[in-house]
Amino acid sequence: MKVACILAIHLPVQVEQHSNPSLVEHPLILGGRPWDSGVVLDCCSEAAATGVHPGMHLAQAETLCPTARFLPSREEAYRIAHQALVAAAGRFTPIVETAGLGFVYAQVSGLERITGSDTELARRLSIDTYSTSGLLARVGVAGNKFTAEQAALAARPGNECIVSPGEERSFLSPLPLYTLPADPEMCRRLAKLGINTLGAFAALPRTAIVHQFGPYAGPLYDLACGVDPRPVQPEAPPLVVERRRVFEDPLFDVQPLLAHAHQMAAELGEELSHQGYQAEGVRLQLKAGSKVYAAGVPVKPPSADPEKLGRLAGRLLDQWLSAEPDRTLSSPLTNSLIEVDALTLSSYPLRPAYLAITQPGLFAREQQSHEQLREVLRGLRTRFGELVIVKASLIGPPPSRPVEVTTGPDGLPRALVWRDQIHRVAAVYESWRERRCWWGRPVERDYFRLEISNLARPTDDAGGRQVRVVFRDLRADQWLLEQRRI
Repeated sequence: MKVACILAIHLPVQVEQHSNPSLVEHPLILGGRPWDSGVVLDCCSEAAATGVHPGMHLAQAETLCPTARFLPSREEAYRIAHQALVAAAGRFTPIVETAGLGFVYAQVSGLERITGSDTELARRLSIDTYSTSGLLARVGVAGNKFTAEQAALAARPGNECIVSPGEERSFLSPLPLYTLPADPEMCRRLAKLGINTLGAFAALPRTAIVHQFGPYAGPLYDLACGVDPRPVQPEAPPLVVERRRVFEDPLFDVQPLLAHAHQMAAELGEELSHQGYQAEGVRLQLKAGSKVYAAGVPVKPPSADPEKLGRLAGRLLDQWLSAEPDRTLSSPLTNSLIEVDALTLSSYPLRPAYLAITQPGLFAREQQSHEQLREVLRGLRTRFGELVIVKASLIGPPPSRPVEVTTGPDGLPRALVWRDQIHRVAAVYESWRERRCWWGRPVERDYFRLEISNLARPTDDAGGRQVRVVFRDLRADQWLLEQRRI
């Protein structure tokens, strides 16, 4: 495997400086004005040298760097710049993974006949990134993700760093120990023993490291040795896709506002369909003078249908009109509006459209499945009555349960420990990643649809085999088993 890491450090700062070159002359802090109640989103290197960092309160940042220029963040502009970064990598390979804002992995194995040497590939990636987005990106190319990331960090802005096959360990050796995503307590204990670099850490016996710090230290040791089996995941759905209208002449009437909302919904649906995503929620935001109204509604089932998104947008607009104290509730759409300066329609979180194949309406034998389902329901009604069926319909799927999972060198599950028994993974049918942010609750998960032998009740299926779904919560670093059958 060969991986390229494209890294645009301080992407928001680069975007602001590219749009206004005069900002280069002063320290720059993004996130708001010093008197605002928010926190720092990003800052330039000069401001960071004074102690400013993302997440710090703006007032404290001004105390540390009083000569800095403070600007409000423009998240939409930063997302557009990041997508340009992804598009630059997508011209060479379809396997592109977003690891963060301005932080992209791309699997570039087998491109030698097209791009030539690794140096030429990295140079072309850097040039394409700058031409499409104006970003000075660092590009690292190596045999795995961790080494490629460190190579990108070692490169200068607008340049590249190449690690040849077999040289991963020697390249990583002089790097400080805190380069690893390790527990600070582990680094502190190793530092007391005089182990401060990845080379010194990799020189220790692996068994001793695992015995001293636990099983989680084994993969960290492998990283220090230049071994990283993690594959490059295909690009995850974006956290949000939105359309925004800013009206130079504020709108006063309902009909033009509804027309804009439906047009924006049509554009969202078209983009979602083109990218192969579905929306699980829709959010409408209106700015009317100093007032800002925002509300969201779930999309059930998830869809990219423009008409459905348009109806939900109209419903949210109707709710806003009904909530206005100066409007009559009997016929809110017949009243004139206060001045509306801007309208934003967002769809999120997003999921790949192929996940809908688990819905009954998309079974290969759709008509037969519906007939069987109706026959079963008729039998249940006859035996238990209508009330039992209604109650059962209100019960959702059981919650996911924690489970211990053993993975192989490729990062795929190999066995599950469930109810004090080890269950072998016979096959991995598919895997996908979900990354979303719904109502302030971020989700980052790696899903695997597996065929497992003898899980809990070996007589359930022929031969004791079942198909189940497990996922790893990347934020909590925990494996869970979905209780519903897939």
